[in-house]
Amino acid sequence: MDGQLPIRFLIVLAADGADSEVRIISIAPAYYLFKDAPAEVVLATPSGGFPKLTDELRRTTHQDPSTRRFLADRTARDDLADTLGLDQIVVEDFDAAFCIGFAGALWSAGNNGIARTLSALLKSGKPVAMIPGRHLDIAPQGAAAGLLILGDSQASPLLAAHALLKAVVERRKGMAPTD
Repeated sequence: MDGQLPIRFLIVLAADGADSEVRIISIAPAYYLFKDAPAEVVLATPSGGFPKLTDELRRTTHQDPSTRRFLADRTARDDLADTLGLDQIVVEDFDAAFCIGFAGALWSAGNNGIARTLSALLKSGKPVAMIPGRHLDIAPQGAAAGLLILGDSQASPLLAAHALLKAVVERRKGMAPTD
């Protein structure tokens, strides 16, 4: 390494609530994209511990290669089995966050600490990607099949342009489903 600290990503799973639809197929691609970068990845849920996921872990066949890789990877399964709670997260330890499956009014008081964590990340100038669960109240009509990138800093236009360009290139290569 060249003396720099490793990149650290926080993946926050909304796997505690009734509206949660967090699935391995949603976690695995980002997990391995970050790991293969290479970067350190930490998984978290609002309350920590083993998250409530759909029953896809019990299925024996999976079409998605990253899902198969995740299920065969002991380290990844251990990361998932022992997620940190949001109250254990030190925002300064991470470069960015990737949030999956949150629903409802994101900034309400009853959201299990995600608003506090997201607010701290954003105030620190750290990027956050949000893949919503059912009925996330972040946009008037939701993001539908699109990708919503939000930013409100001086660097946001350039960073958003980079993210958009990368998303378009990946979509045209057929790596992202078009639903």
